[in-house]
Amino acid sequence: MSDITVLVAASAHAVSGRPTRSRADATAVALALGLPGQVRLLSAGAMPEAVARDYLALGAKQIEVLETAQDADVCASLLPALRNTAWIVTGTRGEAEQGSGVLPFALGAALGRPVVTDVVAVKADGSSWVVTQALPKGARRRLRVSAPAVLAVSAAAPVVLRHSLADAMAGTVVRSAAPSTASTSPSATGQRVPRGKRRKLLEARVVQSGHARMLGAIESPSTGGAVLQAGTPQAKAQAVLDYLQTHSLVQF
Repeated sequence: MSDITVLVAASAHAVSGRPTRSRADATAVALALGLPGQVRLLSAGAMPEAVARDYLALGAKQIEVLETAQDADVCASLLPALRNTAWIVTGTRGEAEQGSGVLPFALGAALGRPVVTDVVAVKADGSSWVVTQALPKGARRRLRVSAPAVLAVSAAAPVVLRHSLADAMAGTVVRSAAPSTASTSPSATGQRVPRGKRRKLLEARVVQSGHARMLGAIESPSTGGAVLQAGTPQAKAQAVLDYLQTHSLVQF
């Protein structure tokens, strides 16, 4: 079996919509390149030359692109090239709100391999790997995983994404046609639905400064407050004390 195969894909820029390198996949590549063994980059579908060079700039020597039809099943196209791979490394999903995130699970089900998600660190320990998995509320869990397995790397993994122009130009992009596959893959039996629209960010109805919001809170009739500009300090202090006692904020 070959050592490590990292699956990468082109992602759409959130603003311009232009194809670009996926940060989640780039994080998976950077993590894999730090491990002992031979690393292979593999992609299925459309991969512009500029995006492929961006992945090579991370330090990889070669990237293989399987050219498929636009509506082809990505999982079925990748399976023939992954059967002899010990470790399959992917990103969790393309970008925030992009991609379904089911590819690692589909590959694991089709190949009969365990899947470890939200991986933030990997350390080689003999023939197995010690994998650190991110859990909710900042918790971490360490697992000892033996090959063959599928790892989905979290985009929040603490790795440095380098960009070397020399490596981008020296690397090789190998393109080939994906083998024709019958529609018997696990994802072929599912039903495709359109992706939901991108969520809109919440915006304030009225944009005000902090000073204006404070005055509105003080002078609002619903609060029952008052602004004391005249009077002795003792009278002002008594007004504050009366307010606190009225709202049961003090017990004297």
